[in-house]
Order: sequence, then structure tokens, then C-alpha cells
Amino acid sequence: DDGNNSTNSTTAETIGGILSWLSRRRPLVATACCIAVSIDQVLWYVDLLGWIFSGKFLIGVMKYLTWEQTLWIDRFTCTHHLWTIPVMIYGGSMSAMSTCDDDDGCDVLLGWDSFGLSVYVVFIHVLLSRWLTPHCIQSKTPKITNNHHDGDKGKKKKDDPQQYRYLNVNLSHELWRDISFSFLQISIDNPPCWVYLFRLLWRWQLFNGMVFVAILRPLSRWMAGLHAILRAAGDLSELLHHSNDMI
Repeated sequence: DDGNNSTNSTTAETIGGILSWLSRRRPLVATACCIAVSIDQVLWYVDLLGWIFSGKFLIGVMKYLTWEQTLWIDRFTCTHHLWTIPVMIYGGSMSAMSTCDDDDGCDVLLGWDSFGLSVYVVFIHVLLSRWLTPHCIQSKTPKITNNHHDGDKGKKKKDDPQQYRYLNVNLSHELWRDISFSFLQISIDNPPCWVYLFRLLWRWQLFNGMVFVAILRPLSRWMAGLHAILRAAGDLSELLHHSNDMI
């Protein structure tokens, strides 16, 4: 999985060969999962560009890579944040164009049915993550001291990277701790579980919807158009080849 401060398990469904298989043969499922993680992926582009040109993470979604407890394998596999959207949409566009009726034209790949399914995907993943996974896990046994006057005695120092590994799968326990925008600090007042989840889910769906309309749908049209051009160029090349053979 991501291994980051959101540990977003929905993106794990789109890694490697499974991603290509889903996008070509189950485009609705694949594109819905793509939309479900779209806001996170887009913020990664913002953070990456900020880090390249200014040396700073403008949003903070990538900042976990600098954490002491972040494993090298997490840093190595984090690149899926950058290629999930373009690869998924291109694979889906290939699937859509292959079944397209040239006489009737082709609809845009990313329709509202994909967005509707993504809402369900996010909702189920967050609820299951809250139910089945802890906020963090103990990775090492803490040292026991004989100092009875220590005010922290008996407390779990869950912020200690030497003892605990941060999980927070699908943001089900708190929002990104590295993001400082007040609008997104929805767990700073330690709300009840249902209040936090309500705050999280409507914001997540809102931002996904904005990315879907402003970026993903236009991108899917462009990808479908690119694939149509490449297919037409291939057909033309094949036609010219057959013509030369006849001559």
C-alpha cells in the first residue's frame, strides 16, 4: 500500500498489471477507482512541482517521505501517485475506442456513472478502514524505566517513530497531519467518530467532483482523441503497405 500518512488502500487496486487489465476490460470499475483517489493524486503533482522549483512541499501530502519512520520501500513505491491517473485513463480510452461505433461517435470515457461508483468506493473504503485498522501500530517494544516521577509513565508515545508506525488507512482516523490549511483541519478538535467521518467524506467527494469536472473529463477526451489519431495513423500505414504490395 501507500505507506504514507493516508495509506490510501484504494490506489493499491490500480498498481502494476492489474491496473492495465482493469482499465482495458472493466473500464467502469477502473475509472471509478481512479476518480476515488484523484484529489490525492493531483495534490501530489502540486507538491512535486513545489519541491522541484522551491524545495518546499506546498500542500504537504508528500512530506511523509521525509519522516524518519518512512521505510525505503515506501519511498520507492510512492511513484504510483504520479502515473495512476494518466495510465488508467489512457487504458480506459483504448477500451472505449475499441468498442466505439464510428457512425454514432463516441461518448466521453469518464461519465457520471464512473463518478457515482467512485462515491461508493470512497465511502466503503473509509468505513472499512475505520472499522478494521488502527490509527498506528507498535513496531518496537518501548523501554521500561524505573523513574516513577515521570509524568509520561504508562502512556503510549504514539508519535515516537522509533516505537510506532503511523497507518491512518484511507484517512479514516485523521486528515493529513502535514497539511496546515484550516479548512482541512477537521480532526483538530478531536470530534466523535461519526462527526469526523461526515466532515471527511463530504469534503473528499467535493474535491473529487471538482477534479473530475475540471481535469479528468477533459483529460479523458484528449486521451481518447490521441488514441483515435494513433489508430487512424496505423490504419493509414497499413493501407499504404497493402497498396505498395499490390503495385
